[in-house]
Amino acid sequence: MLPWPVMWALPVRLREMPNQPRHKAIRALERAPGTEYDEETFHHLLAMEQARADRLNQRLRLLLATLEPLPGKPAPISPASAVRLFEGLRLSLRETDIMGWYRQDRVAGAILSARPDAADSETMDLIEQRVGKGLRERLPSSVATGLRVRVAEQGPKRVVKR
Repeated sequence: MLPWPVMWALPVRLREMPNQPRHKAIRALERAPGTEYDEETFHHLLAMEQARADRLNQRLRLLLATLEPLPGKPAPISPASAVRLFEGLRLSLRETDIMGWYRQDRVAGAILSARPDAADSETMDLIEQRVGKGLRERLPSSVATGLRVRVAEQGPKRVVKR
């Protein structure tokens, strides 16, 4: 048994506290490994990350992946293709990047943490190519032909301090 001060300093996980009510927001953010955030939760996290980036005067990158049999016309992504798509995203991106549905069952998204010194279009093109290649390798060829990967970057908004 650890001495009392050491035990007190250890973080306590909510799952280990059966008599405590769990906060609704925490439940919404919990997810099993290999599952993605739904559209509502993903947009909430996107707004939080944008606010954080604004406070730190940093850029925020958003990667979007769609399946477009016809250019400009995203099609619904089947559950089997979605599994492979998000699996490919997890293998192509960092653990810290947040993945989920930007548009439920139509557009997969990932919030990428951007380094302040890597804000050029060349870097974004390289990300698109690398992730696109990884996804095409995991999707059936008939589905991969319609894959579109884009990276959008938003600079920090001007925040007026009072």
